[in-house]
Amino acid sequence: MDARTQFDLLILIARARENMKILIPYDGSTHSKNAALEAIDLAKKYSGSLTLLNVHWDPGATGKYDGTEIRDQPVIKLFEDLENDLKKSGVSYELRYESDANAPQVILNVSKEGGYDAIIMGCRGLGGARAWLLGSVSTRIAAEALCPVIIVK
Repeated sequence: MDARTQFDLLILIARARENMKILIPYDGSTHSKNAALEAIDLAKKYSGSLTLLNVHWDPGATGKYDGTEIRDQPVIKLFEDLENDLKKSGVSYELRYESDANAPQVILNVSKEGGYDAIIMGCRGLGGARAWLLGSVSTRIAAEALCPVIIVK
């Protein structure tokens, strides 16, 4: 964790309260996984709850996960991989999938509508060449979110 992220985390912890709600935009990238692990630790310390949100657009084949229809088979694997860590942690969590081409807008809408206390996300996802350095999604979320945002490497 770099110095800026540590500072942001300290600010968030200073504002933390019991039962804080944390939103984690999750795409399965290394940075996204690191952010989820940081969020799990924070939620354990403050009896918080987590929502992992995957936003992906693929109008292709439909699948089911835990009784919920989803439109992308890889999402099933994404959630299964991280769900083991979530179950071990004992924190309350929700897995959420949204099918939309505009991931930043969906994340912002979910954050606002859900009244989240914080967003913890990876600095870069699976965006490839479009998102070098600090990803375009994390940049927009940090600029426009109504709650604190922590960006994790």
